[in-house]
Amino acid sequence: MAKRMTATESAANPNQLYWDTALTSFNNGDTDVTAIQAVWEVMAPPGSLKILASIIGAIYADNYWALTKMDPNLLSIKLQAAGGWNKPDCDQAAAFAFQKWYGLLVRSNFADTGSMPKPDPVTSSPDVVANAQSTLSVTQMITQWNQYIYTIDLGLKNNVYGRAQSVNIQAPITNPQLRMFFSDAGFNPPPQSWIQMFTSTGSPTVPLKGTQTGPIPVGGRAASNPSFMFQPTGAGHYCLIAVASTEYFTNNPLDQTGNWNSFDWIHGNGAAGWHNVDVNSSLEESLKFYNQDGSSERFSFEAHCSNLPKGTYVTLECEDDKLAFPISSGDVKVTKGYQVISTEAEVPPNFAGSLKVRFNTPDGKLLPKQASVDVRMFWHVAYGHQHYVQAINHPGNSSQGASGHPARLPMGNFTFLGADR
Repeated sequence: MAKRMTATESAANPNQLYWDTALTSFNNGDTDVTAIQAVWEVMAPPGSLKILASIIGAIYADNYWALTKMDPNLLSIKLQAAGGWNKPDCDQAAAFAFQKWYGLLVRSNFADTGSMPKPDPVTSSPDVVANAQSTLSVTQMITQWNQYIYTIDLGLKNNVYGRAQSVNIQAPITNPQLRMFFSDAGFNPPPQSWIQMFTSTGSPTVPLKGTQTGPIPVGGRAASNPSFMFQPTGAGHYCLIAVASTEYFTNNPLDQTGNWNSFDWIHGNGAAGWHNVDVNSSLEESLKFYNQDGSSERFSFEAHCSNLPKGTYVTLECEDDKLAFPISSGDVKVTKGYQVISTEAEVPPNFAGSLKVRFNTPDGKLLPKQASVDVRMFWHVAYGHQHYVQAINHPGNSSQGASGHPARLPMGNFTFLGADR
């Protein structure tokens, strides 16, 4: 192993030295345990387990991806094996390493800067780009970085793209790739319902490129090119999903069913983004929703209404023979500039249903410009559920109750925007 450097020798740019040492191990095909030992040997005394864990966790990311998110327990075990440090210190370092996302970041919303878990709403990604029949250049998409670019023509072939930014540590990303999927509009769709998109030449992957040729530098922005082709089969709304990968993180799409796995994946994967925003096109919209578990689970639905014409009636409902009781909010009159309409119900095991969202405006027309209805679904995780402890302690839990009360987890949202009528 390399001789450990002094603080003076490594002071110029120590993190670069540590990164390069770990990267050399990675490129040589060494194990992560060997890389941990190599980096620690060149770290200036007294060394930092947190920096060490962050670098190893970023370069050997695939080793710690446990189906739905980065698993600090796996990283902690390797730290203990490599250095003999005590478990509490290794646990703390590993947890620190995965508080930030490293590699390519696909934003969940404009406020997303890479903190983990991803901040809600997680289904309003500006990095899922659609421009109907017109193609876009990489430069255009990067220039309009802080804008939504999203227009779909139903029944026609649309050009869709993804964007991502490198939030890597100390090194450019040399092999950034993108895949895209779509599903019916709604909440908690199981992975089997996702449909992969392809380019006009049939490719399932597309490179992510910056405005300059070559690797994506730290902080660099990139967009996919050429476009994927998306041809909706008919009228309706869809969820589009962008999934980025690098030489460090292959990011295979989720293949585990279950409410918790879907919740964990969408909140714990910094390199994937969902876009569930569309223009209101009917007085009755339909959103698919799923209970992926083999047990009855309680869900609630909320319509967050902004700037609707006063006197509009909004209804949330689902009538299905498999439901013990129909889901219905009743016809609720909008009397405020911002108003929440809600309903909840017990949903049977392995259930797929359609939530009807009805708008009855005073003039009988669609929602006007500036109006929006953000429909949200929440899962009420009961005490005794196998994931209850994780759910009650998750930052996304909006329940105000103490432990023993149900945790309330966001399972996605779909926003209907008003338009010129």
